[in-house]
Amino acid sequence: MKRIIWLYMMLLGCNLYAQEAWKNVYTESAWADRDRWQKADELIKQLNLKMGSQVADVGCHEGYMTTKLSKAVGAQGKVYAVDVEQPKLDKLATNLVKRNLTNVQIIKGDYDNPKLPLNSLDAVIILDTYHEMDDHDAILQHIKSALKQNGRLVMCEAIADERRALSRADQERKHELGMNFALEDLKKAGFTVLKEQDSFVDRTKEKGDKMWLIVVRK
Repeated sequence: MKRIIWLYMMLLGCNLYAQEAWKNVYTESAWADRDRWQKADELIKQLNLKMGSQVADVGCHEGYMTTKLSKAVGAQGKVYAVDVEQPKLDKLATNLVKRNLTNVQIIKGDYDNPKLPLNSLDAVIILDTYHEMDDHDAILQHIKSALKQNGRLVMCEAIADERRALSRADQERKHELGMNFALEDLKKAGFTVLKEQDSFVDRTKEKGDKMWLIVVRK
């Protein structure tokens, strides 16, 4: 009987660990695994960066993309890492020191304003964060104002196949968003669409959904 209980507890523990691993794709401990499926190099390619470029990572979390962007723009470039949650920014600061990355400026944004410098950025990326933005019209206008002429915005979000037909509110309650809603917002904001790809990343095993990609230009 004791052996059966022990086996049950082991299985329960493994199941809880698997559930946590399924949820955890943002913290630094999950970055190496995330490299398998995120297609970060392709996202950076779509930003059209050069050495010396200025770019913003809006919704940076602990810095998965920020650290990659830092290397992509080089010592003469600059990355603005924006989030609204201070604990994430604190972890990002630790990660930057650990990697000796000095070309990143951390910004604690407001929920309706990423607080980016005007007419200064070559590109902005919003990765798996746009669905959290209730004031999306205001956010997009601030981003547009921060971009140089012809500057790019790359947006990548997730949606499960079974929730594509739901309303926007229902999707966002599941922390997802269909590409059609984002495209409508971007066109309304006056951006020119350069690329749309659905699906871009299949992360069914990791999160039970697929990620789409939109690239627009100011």
